Amino acid sequence: MSNLPQSESLLRNVSGRLALIALGKRFYWSVLILGVTYAAVLLVSRLAGVIPDWFQPRSLWIIPAGALLASVLLHRRPTDADSARTVDERMQSKDLFLTVALLDDSPGEFKPLVARDAEERATSIKPTDVVPFQVTRHFADLAIAVGVLIAAVLFLPQLDPFGKVEAAEKIEKEKEELKNLHEETLARKEQLKKVLSDTDDGESKDVKHALDGLKADFKKMKPTQKKQNYKMLAGQQKGLGEKWKKISAQKLKQLLSQTASAQKFGSFSDKEKLRKWTREMQEGSTESLNKEFDQLKCELEKLLKTTDPVKRSEIAQRIKKKLRELEEFASDKVNSKPLKAALQRAMKQLEMAKFDGMSKEAKEALQESMELAKMELKEIAQTAKDLKALEDALKAIQMAKKANQKEALDGEACENCISMDDYAELFAQLGGVDGEGDGDGTGAQGMGEGGEVEEDDSVETGFKTEKSKTHIQAGKVLLSLKTKGLSDSGEASKNYNKQVRNVKQGVSEAILQEKIPPGYHDGIRGYFDSLDDSAKKSNAAKQQ
Repeated sequence: MSNLPQSESLLRNVSGRLALIALGKRFYWSVLILGVTYAAVLLVSRLAGVIPDWFQPRSLWIIPAGALLASVLLHRRPTDADSARTVDERMQSKDLFLTVALLDDSPGEFKPLVARDAEERATSIKPTDVVPFQVTRHFADLAIAVGVLIAAVLFLPQLDPFGKVEAAEKIEKEKEELKNLHEETLARKEQLKKVLSDTDDGESKDVKHALDGLKADFKKMKPTQKKQNYKMLAGQQKGLGEKWKKISAQKLKQLLSQTASAQKFGSFSDKEKLRKWTREMQEGSTESLNKEFDQLKCELEKLLKTTDPVKRSEIAQRIKKKLRELEEFASDKVNSKPLKAALQRAMKQLEMAKFDGMSKEAKEALQESMELAKMELKEIAQTAKDLKALEDALKAIQMAKKANQKEALDGEACENCISMDDYAELFAQLGGVDGEGDGDGTGAQGMGEGGEVEEDDSVETGFKTEKSKTHIQAGKVLLSLKTKGLSDSGEASKNYNKQVRNVKQGVSEAILQEKIPPGYHDGIRGYFDSLDDSAKKSNAAKQQ
């Protein structure tokens, strides 16, 4: 169809309008089909609960998007013959344009005449008259259908006759919870890596720095500089004591206050094992607990490889039992919330195995929690080591003070000392602490001479004037005089001795409750022992 510009333009415009109308019809029917399908699935989901309810208002966009995609994929553009036939039918041109469309393939001498007539007629035909665009009721039908679907999504109630919805919601909720817990585990692991890397020769760098400073001060001591030595020792004792109290109060107060013979074991079956764990943790060791985690790892590998449901259940129960024991130890003995949280995550992830068949993600999350628990134990053990090192340092200062009282504290004698035990042993020898016989009042063991202890008021201390918070229990009245005369001989003395014994029994407990640093324990106990000794001497004198 060459050299016929008017006819070509007419047929091309008609063809475009026919294509748009065909596309609109396919879109209309696609929307209806997808809408009915959507409504059917929605009803099954809401009324029977056997399909997960993911139906939200934004999900309705699936219908027009799917319909548009289907319309484009199924679209077929009209040919010139189709366009020409439509023009002839609408304009009653008696197949004139159809002949023109097929003119190139037609024989005969009439071609110029047909072409001339078609060109003349094309100038008077408008494409909009041939294929008009009309807003029909189909658009109203689509609007009504979409409105009904929106109302159904928003207001159709969710029924659950078979319990499927509740089970699905539980699974999704727990999976989301486990995902969050896994993220917390990874974040805590990164934090612990930094903490555990900050160690130097067995102690944390902060404690190691403080101990190195104390050793340097020890080597500066001069026998003739008694006051300067005392001031330096008092300052070190105050600083190390505060550091000890801070670490102990924050992390290991409960663990360090327990003894192997005075623990509450709760439901723990193997009490000897619990004693061993506690004793090792107090010493800064996690050897037995690490073996326990290695056994848990082996049990977990067995669980993953076993297909027999009975054996899987048995292995899972053993793992749960070990995790519960470790959780009890973390909660009741160590009082470590991070360690308890890591073990609880592991137990939760183990429970999830029955829902997702121990997927790769669940397995990795469980292993991460196990690894985190081991790191938490290592961090607690590191803290125990720091506390032990501080205790040894405070005891060495106490020995140094006693040596200083005798003007025997010599820093040059410390050249061969390495550990705090070496310093404490040296200072004990210099101060004669291990010797027996008559003491000087503040020196060797034995009967003192009652001399006054020198004090340095220039030394800054942490003393505060305040009321004691100690709980006072009601006791007996030692003496009451209503008339002039003498009291019964011996009765007041008996009551006094009884009260002294009661006070001595509570000294150890009070030391722990008030978080007194170890360097002061001996002095406190010695004071109450002296009360008891004086009472005994008084009674003996009266009996003579």
